[in-house]
Amino acid sequence: MMMKKITFLLGILVLSLSVFSQELSQGLTAKNEGNDAYRNKDYVTAIKKWTFYLESGEEGATDDINTQSLLQKSYKYAANDFMKNKDYQSAYDYYANYLKMGDDEAKTDGNTQYYMAYCANKLNNNDMALSHYQKAIDLDYKPDMCKLYIANIYKEAGEEAKMKELLLAAIEEHPDSKYLDKMAAMLTTPILKDASEPFNEANELTKAAASGNPNDYLTNMAKAVEKFQEAIPLFEKVLKYDPKNELATSYLKVCTENIQQFEDYKKQLNK
Repeated sequence: MMMKKITFLLGILVLSLSVFSQELSQGLTAKNEGNDAYRNKDYVTAIKKWTFYLESGEEGATDDINTQSLLQKSYKYAANDFMKNKDYQSAYDYYANYLKMGDDEAKTDGNTQYYMAYCANKLNNNDMALSHYQKAIDLDYKPDMCKLYIANIYKEAGEEAKMKELLLAAIEEHPDSKYLDKMAAMLTTPILKDASEPFNEANELTKAAASGNPNDYLTNMAKAVEKFQEAIPLFEKVLKYDPKNELATSYLKVCTENIQQFEDYKKQLNK
């Protein structure tokens, strides 16, 4: 009877050890499967397998720094793949997990901030995009391009004043940027809009001067000249950033010609 009890207890112990051993085996199997997936650049599968392994209770798993490091990097690599496939929500989420696991490298990774901003922008989350672009700028990662994207966000939101202020500063701060032409092209529209206000007022005053008596002509043309002079530096600013802008060139010519004609008229009166 005693022998039967001993045999029964030993059976339970062997069964328990077998189950425990099987659990450990599942952890190691998951680790190896994660390694294979990583080598095959299947980063999403690698993440799943390694996460299972690290949470499995496998002996040494909690101290497996190499696997933990590869797991963190895999989040970034997987995010990059999602970016290429234009799955911006998944890309953003995987980048976020990469930063969440964050070692020192992740904390100073401007590249990730930049791409998170890009994803957020594509997902129409402008506040999030602006936040990540600013973080990328603070980390000195493609600051000129980040500012161009921020300017575009302002443009689409109808905040032209902010867009103009940002681009003017960016052009001064990054004179060698390969994006200068794009920045300049974005600037011309709001500056032309600013210039059109005094220019249109001057044109109306010029028409009034032409249709009135000589005394009204002098009064109205004097006011028109003031408005033309107000518009000139704005048109010149457009041409500074876009030298071939035909509209600014044409309007600037109208301003100078009207001013000169009025000066010539006054000289004739004084003879």
